[in-house]
Amino acid sequence: MAVIERLHAWCFRNLEAVDLELSPGVNWILGSNGAGKTALLEAVFVLSRGRSFRTRRFGPLLMRGCRAGGVEGRVCDAGGSARVRWRVGTGVAAGGGEDFTPGRFLVRLLCDATHALVEGDPEVRRRFLDWNLFHVEPSFARRMGELRRLSAQRNAWLRAGAVGPAVWDRPYVAALAWLLEARAALVDRLARDFAALAQAAGWFEGLELRLEGAPADPGELIERLAVMRDADRERGFTYLSPSRSDLVFRRDGERWVGSRGQTKAVGSMLQLAADAGVREITGVDSLWLVDDLDAELSREWAERLLALVRARGGQVLVTGLPGKGIEGRLLREADRMFHVEPGRATVAASGLRR
Repeated sequence: MAVIERLHAWCFRNLEAVDLELSPGVNWILGSNGAGKTALLEAVFVLSRGRSFRTRRFGPLLMRGCRAGGVEGRVCDAGGSARVRWRVGTGVAAGGGEDFTPGRFLVRLLCDATHALVEGDPEVRRRFLDWNLFHVEPSFARRMGELRRLSAQRNAWLRAGAVGPAVWDRPYVAALAWLLEARAALVDRLARDFAALAQAAGWFEGLELRLEGAPADPGELIERLAVMRDADRERGFTYLSPSRSDLVFRRDGERWVGSRGQTKAVGSMLQLAADAGVREITGVDSLWLVDDLDAELSREWAERLLALVRARGGQVLVTGLPGKGIEGRLLREADRMFHVEPGRATVAASGLRR
């Protein structure tokens, strides 16, 4: 299990200089709006994936007025302890610097956008499936690269008038069928683990996960390509593609629709189910980032959700507003609390006792 023992961020968003010694369990990060709580979670996310989970509308990662900034973490796992460093600014190579390699540890994020895993655009769910496949299928990156290459070659042939034999159809179908079959197998595992989690928690029982859309059978795919060839030539690209499938939630055969709080809870359970599957196959645990735990959730649901995350047994960083009392109800003796101060966003740490 990977754990960040120490986290240092400088000139990152509104964090001028932060140095934290984290608990291997639950870490509470409390502060007023705009103080830098989410920026701390973002720093950990960037240290894992090399990019932010926020959109560009939040502005640059580099603090205004600074020439360079970054994030550094001392990460400890079964292989020992290592320093992971990501940098941004003048003279720093794109992607976090030449010495940065993403994927040293896994993070999973629960935030105000988690509901999009359920009710957002299908592309969000496809990216979610493919990200998890990347971590359980060693050949995933190579096969996706091959699929993109074959798609580009077939599309170029279509735009040139689709003259001559359809030499790209069979290799394209073979690559596409592999991806669709891999997604289907992943969804089967997700459905199993989601159902087990729902039953154990007594929460959203009877909700089914299905992969719907393009078939994974190569024979059916090749037939569809042949039927759609003229239409593909007219549009200039292959319609039958990885984007023609979607992860769907159903109950009693009908597509499930929930409130914002319900979809956030179900999206969180989907992340938990995916984590269980990845851990079963690879033995790798995730570090959990939980932003604004009780936003859009009742007190009871926030408590239930954190209990599920705690049960994973890994490191957790949770943000919240002070004075709402949720940390007082959910606090454990081994937890650690940090107070983010506005302005310079300095952080004072204090262990908590009940």
